[in-house]
Amino acid sequence: MMVLNLRKLPTIPSDICPVLGMGSLGVLLGGILFYFFLHMPLMAAAEDCRQQAAEAGRQVTQIVNFQNAHRDLPAYQAEIAQREKRAWGHLPATLEQGEFILAIERLAGQSRMQLELVSPQKELAMPDTLCLPIKIGLTGDYFGLLRFLRGLQDGERLVVVKDMSVAVKGAGLTVDMLLNIYAVPEK
Repeated sequence: MMVLNLRKLPTIPSDICPVLGMGSLGVLLGGILFYFFLHMPLMAAAEDCRQQAAEAGRQVTQIVNFQNAHRDLPAYQAEIAQREKRAWGHLPATLEQGEFILAIERLAGQSRMQLELVSPQKELAMPDTLCLPIKIGLTGDYFGLLRFLRGLQDGERLVVVKDMSVAVKGAGLTVDMLLNIYAVPEK
């Protein structure tokens, strides 16, 4: 029965075969051209739009978070004023070298470090700022050195450790530091 049905199918004339072949090739080529010249650029543009939308979403989130954090403007301004006051407290109007050396001596004692050397260097003048380098020498143990450095960091003044060398001497450490303290003269 199957054979009978196949015989009933019309046959394609031989002069139409090249036309069908060319048509099939044209459809295939058109599909490939569509994919490479339309579909891929559109997909790339769509991905770019998604990335821009995600970035815009992140920016909106940051703005909303900032607005939520600073809803009470007078409280925010008071906080900024307090931070500014604390910053100016770390930068006095004069270098106050003697007070700083006493503070270093107290900090060394509290940190269980032995202060061996304190040598103020020549004052450095910078625009609108005074800087005084001070060489100090300490001996003690590792944990005492950590306490001393943390005390410098948490202290009342801005202190920058410009240079530091640590050497093992017996069971302890010998530390040489160059500290810079700063002052901003009032105008």
